[in-house]
Amino acid sequence: MKQAFTLIEIIVTIIILAIISTGTLISVQQLYIRVAKSKIISNLSSDSQVISDQISSILYDRVPSSVIGYSSDGNFSSIYSLNTDFKILEWIGTLEEAMKAVYYSGFVDIDKSQKETNTIISFDINSSAIESMLKHKFGNTISNSDLAVIFAGTFDDGLLTSSNDFNNSFGWHGHEHNQTYNIILHDNNITLLERPKEIYEKYYLIDTAYGVARGDSIDLNATCIKDLNQSVNEYTLFLFYNYRPWKTQTFCADTHIFHHETKEGNVTILSQNVKGFQAGLINDCIYFNLSLEKSIKGSQNSITVSKQKVVF
Repeated sequence: MKQAFTLIEIIVTIIILAIISTGTLISVQQLYIRVAKSKIISNLSSDSQVISDQISSILYDRVPSSVIGYSSDGNFSSIYSLNTDFKILEWIGTLEEAMKAVYYSGFVDIDKSQKETNTIISFDINSSAIESMLKHKFGNTISNSDLAVIFAGTFDDGLLTSSNDFNNSFGWHGHEHNQTYNIILHDNNITLLERPKEIYEKYYLIDTAYGVARGDSIDLNATCIKDLNQSVNEYTLFLFYNYRPWKTQTFCADTHIFHHETKEGNVTILSQNVKGFQAGLINDCIYFNLSLEKSIKGSQNSITVSKQKVVF
């Protein structure tokens, strides 16, 4: 006679198999989450390092003390009095690559400069090479007439302007540019279109302002953002460039402009997963904190990686 399984034995076997299957599934799921977590941490760490290096390399070639924190309601403050209300970081960049290529020296011959014609003599200026470099950097929309000069003065000490009127020094967001002079660039000399109160032997040749901001602080419906043809949101981190405050310009996705300002320039995406971006000052050195966050598929948890960078 063949002996069959009883109903109870079949039920017990099914229960045991169900328990084993559930345990196996949980183990596999936990293993997947651990692997996914490790991969996300590695990717976020790499991304945060790359983004930090990109920002710091551009920020390094800045005019000292030109750095501001800006808020979407139109207010701004010097980096020396920055607080968490200002979520956009902006600064004025120098044409450092042209100096490294020996297209200009950055120094004035005081004795040979001509006060009557607002002409400063600076030998070794190669104006055609500088203009060619500008067009390669920004395209055909820029020329030497878009450049400006800022005399070093007390900037090298990381202090505010000699007049202590920071707001009206660089032309930020509807203010004057009393320490920033529009110019006509020639070989070996520069014509200042505004007469300075005083000049210094060292000067900065400036070509553009830069801005770093998350999507929650800018106009995501701006034309320049839509022209990127990419999905963006409040966690997207943008880099703005090719705009000039000394010519009453602000970045192309500014949510607040003054009546005589225009939105100008270009934008690129630095990252899509930025939970937070904050800048400040430590011992006269600028720092910024960057936090990237990404969720784990199949888990309610998310991974956050933070990176802090100091720029001298």
